[in-house]
Amino acid sequence: MALTTLKSLNAEIKQLEAQKKLVEKRDGEVPKALAVLQKYAKVLSPAQRRQVAKLIGETIDAKPARAAEAAPGPRKGRKLGKVAPKYRLPTGETWAGRGLAPKAFTAWAKSAEGKAWAQANPGAKFPLAGGTVKKAPAKAAKKTGKPVKKAARKAAKKAVARKASKKA
Repeated sequence: MALTTLKSLNAEIKQLEAQKKLVEKRDGEVPKALAVLQKYAKVLSPAQRRQVAKLIGETIDAKPARAAEAAPGPRKGRKLGKVAPKYRLPTGETWAGRGLAPKAFTAWAKSAEGKAWAQANPGAKFPLAGGTVKKAPAKAAKKTGKPVKKAARKAAKKAVARKASKKA
């Protein structure tokens, strides 16, 4: 029994020595592989870099490279600066035309004066601050120009066709 135990121990030692040689060989190649990865790191995408780091066992910042750049600041609540008023009510109230209309403007639009102004100035929201109101062009009651032109063109084509048929 002692002889079989000795043989099994020798076999196990040989097997462990073979594993040790493989590990040493692998450990010798790892620095070479790392050098290659570092050489081509610029070509790899951030996802690929994270995958390589996971295989190696290193930790990489979770933030992508673009997030490291300075952001221009929060957009909500930013100051846009003052703007010249676009609309002015007869009462003197002004509004730049940005955002929700002030209560004074909505109340004026619902009043009799505002409704009368809206009928006189179709297409305009409120009176402009400059005092000039762009009125919509008045529509003609009857459009007679276009049908006359079409009829004239048809008559000219018929006349040309008649002359061509007489010559032939």
